[in-house]
Amino acid sequence: MNRPAPVGQALAGGLALAVALAGPPPLAGPPPLAGQTPTSEEVTRRAEVRALYIIGNQALSAGQLRAVIRTRDTECKSLLLQLPFCLLRHVGVDVGFAQNRAYLDTLAVAEDAIRLRGYYNLRGYYEAQVDREIRSDGREARVWFTIDEGPPTLIDSLVIRGLPETLPPEQASAFLGLAEGDPLDRIRLQVGKDSLVRILRRQGYIEALVLEGGSRVYGGPARVEVDVHPGPRFRVGEVRIEGAEALGEKVVRDLFPLAPGQYYNQEVEQEGQRNLFGLEAVRFASIRQEDRSPPDGTGPDGAAPGRAAADSTIDLVVQITPAAPRAARGGVGWSTDACVQAESQFTHRNLLGGARRLQLTAQLSNLFAGELGGAFPCSDVGTGAEFRKLNFLLQTELSLPVVFSGENSFRARLFIERETIPDVFIQEALGAEIGITRRLSRTMTATLSYSPTYTGFGEQSADIFFCVNFGFCEVEDIVTVSRSRWLAPLTLGWVWNRTDDPLRPTRGFYVTAEGEVAARSTGSQYKYLRIVGQAAGFFELEPGLVVAARARSGIVRFPGTRIFTPGASRADRLVHPSRRFFVGGSQSVRGFGQNLLGPRVLVADATEDCPGGDFEACVQRMATEDPGAFDQRPRGGDAVLDVSIELRRYLSPQWGLVFFADAGSVSQNLTELKNVAWTPGMGLRFTSPIGSIRLDVGYNTTYAAELPAIVSMQDGTLIQMEEPVRFDPFRFDDPGPLREIWRRFQIHISIGEAF
Repeated sequence: MNRPAPVGQALAGGLALAVALAGPPPLAGPPPLAGQTPTSEEVTRRAEVRALYIIGNQALSAGQLRAVIRTRDTECKSLLLQLPFCLLRHVGVDVGFAQNRAYLDTLAVAEDAIRLRGYYNLRGYYEAQVDREIRSDGREARVWFTIDEGPPTLIDSLVIRGLPETLPPEQASAFLGLAEGDPLDRIRLQVGKDSLVRILRRQGYIEALVLEGGSRVYGGPARVEVDVHPGPRFRVGEVRIEGAEALGEKVVRDLFPLAPGQYYNQEVEQEGQRNLFGLEAVRFASIRQEDRSPPDGTGPDGAAPGRAAADSTIDLVVQITPAAPRAARGGVGWSTDACVQAESQFTHRNLLGGARRLQLTAQLSNLFAGELGGAFPCSDVGTGAEFRKLNFLLQTELSLPVVFSGENSFRARLFIERETIPDVFIQEALGAEIGITRRLSRTMTATLSYSPTYTGFGEQSADIFFCVNFGFCEVEDIVTVSRSRWLAPLTLGWVWNRTDDPLRPTRGFYVTAEGEVAARSTGSQYKYLRIVGQAAGFFELEPGLVVAARARSGIVRFPGTRIFTPGASRADRLVHPSRRFFVGGSQSVRGFGQNLLGPRVLVADATEDCPGGDFEACVQRMATEDPGAFDQRPRGGDAVLDVSIELRRYLSPQWGLVFFADAGSVSQNLTELKNVAWTPGMGLRFTSPIGSIRLDVGYNTTYAAELPAIVSMQDGTLIQMEEPVRFDPFRFDDPGPLREIWRRFQIHISIGEAF
């Protein structure tokens, strides 16, 4: 006889069954905790589960079913331990330290069979059967669950009643996620009901309820009825601001997206709260709701409660707790390519009201680099004395959080700086920057900025750098291109960040793109177009184990040709060196020194390296006997490709271990980025208050390269060798394997993750 069963009762019964089965432990006692070593008595009393099999399942995956049951088999503690240790157990090696051991509990196996059947019932398979089998020799056991799923109970009638006009039936069906002909999956049905409630509350139906009814014929189809009770639709009445006297109400209202007369939306309210928290002038922001409905519970028109015919009103109170208006901080850091670094900063968080922020910054680097003479721990600051001089940045910055609307912010700064790229160039600049940022969504922004800068190069970078890179080797040409000139690019940048943590992401991704143009129309004496794109993703394989990957590519071109425009003067056909691309170092391909991947030139000093003249023979002798004596000068390129992948294991809240592989190439054209160099390595991380302190050891896998060579004369002139030099710093003297491996290691110490 066919007996209809209420859907709601069946759902409650199935959930109750699942809860009951997960309740009290079996009489034999629970299995040991993960990583806990059982006593000798337990080992003799219970067999270790070496394998767990689930067979016969088709509609549901083995992973879903394993999550339902309590029985486990012995498994590796981490993917990192799988290859070096856990696989050895198959040849009889005891690797218990790397495994979570599991022991047989026959009562739990019996209960798991019932759990699996109950779970299949919840997913719409009411005729599913589950058999269990245990094979054990007393020391080891194997467990099988054999499943006969049977036919699913299908929905032949699905009705949604009570929808308001704001939610069309076809849209409601899409949110419900079930349709006629689908299995009666009660878990999906519950998720769909929650989705309907969520969308209704976004539309202002704060009191929305979604109930379920219907019936199921034993061995036949099911009928599902979904009743929607939206209740009254709430509009925002008054928005009161409290505690914002110092900031001013206007900036708070501009950043709070809910205004009087709009329908209430909890997600929009939370977005406004995040906007207010983003102001440094705000210490805390809370939002309180006050219902205007009459005390008798009727709607504003006297209608019975729960009717959707008339709107109710809700008032919002935004409570602001301001932060201290002034703050100062300082810090000291260190890296091999910038030596000791110091920074001090003063911030006024609410200058003249409106949450305007004024920030004064002073940064110093290369501290003690001259005194240490380029020795460790400042070994990568540069080989020349000028590169070891003090670098600085003095900057004043003004930020306005609201411009025209709460979606726009403004930033302006004035600065003077001295900057070095080790062994590449020395730049001194005085300039300004103005920019406006538009928030496109909660995770996406776009910025348009203009940066006029009067900038020039130090003499140390002019002689070799411009001669090698651009062919300006005559003294008068070097003076022309190295003197201070206007660099005034217009830049459009876009950022999409969906990571879960800005400093230590474990999930999500970010994508950035930037286009930059400098021309006569922007007031620039340098003329070029530069485009750069970057993307990174983070995937958590298991708690504490993250795979991170990043790719970056870019190109810079002078309008008309690869670098030069025919007929242009020498002074006008130069792409500013700071806008070229350099690869290698702690932030990119870590098997190379700073900026040393890609085009390079070898420089020998006539006085120290070749005092006897005969420069051709001298250079060849150096390449054969002591290639490390050459000063490698990176040339950079107009196109770049840079890829990194990391496996990050967080050992504790402070310590982490990283295995990485980097690859990159830099050249004069994107189509020429074929000779990609890759370097594996590993690193250690320590999380500190100033960021992640990073020790990375990369391994250089490259071999000999044919590089141009130049001899620098005492009077500053340069003599270029007619033939390139075979440069092989790792195998030039036919070393033993260990010595060669040691030479290929490259060590980097820095602050902050590579990406």
